Amino acid sequence: MNNTRQLHTTTPTATTDSMLVVMDGSTRAQSVVHEILRSGRRVVLTSAISHDLVPFIDASVSGRVWAVVSDPSDPVQIESIIERAEDRIGPVVMIVDPGGLLTDVAAADRRVA
Repeated sequence: MNNTRQLHTTTPTATTDSMLVVMDGSTRAQSVVHEILRSGRRVVLTSAISHDLVPFIDASVSGRVWAVVSDPSDPVQIESIIERAEDRIGPVVMIVDPGGLLTDVAAADRRVA
């Protein structure tokens, strides 16, 4: 009788799409980004404050994170980021806005792949 137990582990699957996270300086937003990266997805980060982006500008996530300083309340800037992300890091398939900083969520959602 074999008493060996097999462990089921999940390994991150690399994907070519990305998620846009609107950073608000909170630990919650940072935790969301860490979870997305652990899942193997790429992340587009934006914030009006560069300090919110600095923890994710790191060689260990190079090629998986694209950080852009922008005004999340300006729909034109968000639209531009979503459009440029496709060439830089992969199409944005979801937007995460923990702090509710986007002013035109419907417009942003229409731009998402």
